[in-house]
Amino acid sequence: MLPASTFLDLCHARGVRFITGTPCSYLKPLINAAIDDARFLFRDAVNEGDAVAIAAGASLTGERPLVMFQNSGLGNAVNALTSLCHPFRVPVLIVVTHRAEPGGEADEPQHEQMGRITTALLDTMEIPWVRFPTEPAQVAAALDTALAAMVADGRPYALVMSKDAVAPHALRTKPADVAPGTRELNFSEEMWRKPSERSTRTEALQAVRAARRADEVIIATTGHTGRELYALGDDPWNLYMVGSMGSAGAFGLGLALRAPGRPVTIVEGDGALLMRMGNLATLGAYAPPTLLHLVLDNEAHDSTGGQATVSRGVAFAAVAQACGYARVVSTDDLGPLAAVLAAPRTDGPTFIHFRIRTGAPDKLPRPQVAPAEVFRRLQAWLGAA
Repeated sequence: MLPASTFLDLCHARGVRFITGTPCSYLKPLINAAIDDARFLFRDAVNEGDAVAIAAGASLTGERPLVMFQNSGLGNAVNALTSLCHPFRVPVLIVVTHRAEPGGEADEPQHEQMGRITTALLDTMEIPWVRFPTEPAQVAAALDTALAAMVADGRPYALVMSKDAVAPHALRTKPADVAPGTRELNFSEEMWRKPSERSTRTEALQAVRAARRADEVIIATTGHTGRELYALGDDPWNLYMVGSMGSAGAFGLGLALRAPGRPVTIVEGDGALLMRMGNLATLGAYAPPTLLHLVLDNEAHDSTGGQATVSRGVAFAAVAQACGYARVVSTDDLGPLAAVLAAPRTDGPTFIHFRIRTGAPDKLPRPQVAPAEVFRRLQAWLGAA
């Protein structure tokens, strides 16, 4: 068995400082050791796809993030790996466990199929992989091979962990033993405009641009939102998500966690937020103080033909408040939107639910700069390249 500290020491020596992921019994010693080690920032994610997106956002700062999760959750990560990491050429180091490994010990029935196809699935996604090292003498070479491939190809690389690869490590860090106490949640939502009378997405994005700070990053979700932001002005501080629907929030969180103090604005739609709504809990829990999360809600999948979402009955801001956002606003009025966008951001993340009408400008252009170039130029603008 490999001591967890050996693996982490060699990761740290190679520039790894940020770790995210979801638990697995095989990963227990490695995650426990990472939580106990003050050299690393470990942040748990609500699912494996969000973990990959968080790591991708962190890599904008020049990080070499490490993502850890169980192979049964590899399916949750497929979209972020193929629709975010691949087009943007984001290299992240992955440790994925191999439950129900062929030829290994019998496991629970839910792991049987994924156990058979784990490595084939990595091959299909064109993600190179090797077995997780089990001896101290093997670790340096495995990490060097992985990191060299990541730099050369701009792609993720996976270490596939078998059972009992890492020696036990008991978690020493414990949460505070205090009662939660009383928490009052008060939110009153008032929307007076008919859908046809609401502002356009373009008007909302113009307000975002007008209120932008000099050092602020704007991350726009896939579809019409990113395309309309591009049409208003292609700037190096913009990132236009393509695909990876629902990952903008996790991506922005990763950046905000590793660039504390930098304003980060995430702009996404109701359909995207509904797709990965659990990430609101992660954002609220880790609470980067200068992050602003704006949801432009037209109650439709506008980019794919205007099919209705279920957002008409959802009080997104109330959910965000319950998840721990410091300030929440819900409105269909450009005045309050502009005021909140311009307000100081110092005491925790802000959430704005802004109802808009459907539709987009005629002949809306698509970004003419490739996703990988969008990522690299933003990384350079941030001073991390």
